[in-house]
Amino acid sequence: MKSLHVAIVGAGPAGSSAATFLAQQGARVTLLERSRFPRDKVCGDGCSPRTLWMLERLGLGALPGGTEAAPVDSIYALSPGGVVLEEAIPPRFFGGKASVIARQVLDERLVQRAVQAGAELREGVRVEGLERDGNGLLLRCRDGEPLRADLVLGCDGSPSVVRRALGAPVFPEREGAFAVRAYYENVRLSHPRSLAFFWEKELLPAYGWIFPLPEGRANVGLGMRADHLAASGAKLPELMEKFCASPRVAAELAGARRVGKVKGHHLPYGSFAHHTLFERALLLGDAAGFVNPLTGEGIEFALESGAFAAEAVAEAVAAGDFSTRGLGGYARRWETRFRTAFRLNRRLMWAFERPHLLDRIFRAANRSAHVRDEFDDLLAGEATRISWRFVAEVARGG
Repeated sequence: MKSLHVAIVGAGPAGSSAATFLAQQGARVTLLERSRFPRDKVCGDGCSPRTLWMLERLGLGALPGGTEAAPVDSIYALSPGGVVLEEAIPPRFFGGKASVIARQVLDERLVQRAVQAGAELREGVRVEGLERDGNGLLLRCRDGEPLRADLVLGCDGSPSVVRRALGAPVFPEREGAFAVRAYYENVRLSHPRSLAFFWEKELLPAYGWIFPLPEGRANVGLGMRADHLAASGAKLPELMEKFCASPRVAAELAGARRVGKVKGHHLPYGSFAHHTLFERALLLGDAAGFVNPLTGEGIEFALESGAFAAEAVAEAVAAGDFSTRGLGGYARRWETRFRTAFRLNRRLMWAFERPHLLDRIFRAANRSAHVRDEFDDLLAGEATRISWRFVAEVARGG
């Protein structure tokens, strides 16, 4: 590993995770980031129990607290018809503890950990292209010398320069969403330790969230599938205004004040994550499409993809083979962990776009512990199937 030079484009969760694990194994790692830390990243800021588990694996078990992160341990969800589903996060999900950490804080902690492990961070570097030659790969950087590497990991989000340079197709509209979020202060939430989800009938198929942050702040956002958004002719910032003005959400935000602008970003769905493996190159995180189609969650998948990439690279080094076959352990790992859940959740999106069916699911979850457990697995991206019992309980209504 000590003779290996890995260039990682993008210092978000996927890039910093891969950089940490690879540097710990002795590889020379150059981490390229077009911005400078601390920098903002549009996101819901929710860190699932699996995310916290991954942060512990990376050596960040002592998470920021106080003014930087808000602990959460429950879910508060409202269906289009007003059915409330409120419960503790199941302990089987890595202890049932989650957190909300602004990405400006989280990403800086992650990149600091990568540097501590031995990675070299270069900030303010904009990668514009990728070329191959007999000695490896050459990254073309704006206003700088090209960078040569044995391997390149594309962790530069969506849209990804590395993905495009490798010839991978763009994500179709139907296989992605757009989301917007804004920060609020002076917030007095009815459930200050809950991740709150709202399905407003007038805004379907969009759904919204309110996630608590410390010191009376909150991350408020709305997401909608890209093809539905295009067909509706609506603008997400306008839908965000309607979301915040809806009675149930307005009650949560009464007396609160928006801070800064409403910002948006693209979410590529994991159901289209077919193109992640190339000769001497891998795609990770959002650049690969590792996003839960139901919830838009991507941090945990990005962190895990970093670990999978590092393990696969170590295998390739041992075999002396950096071809797609030699790096194939990466695809085997992420497909085993992500593929079935991504495809299942993509197929289930139609149910979450139909108000009466979503009401039935919520009622069944309140009535049946079995349905509630399966519903939890779906939202968490842990489910691989739906049981006939789940279908039967939902069909019964209530």
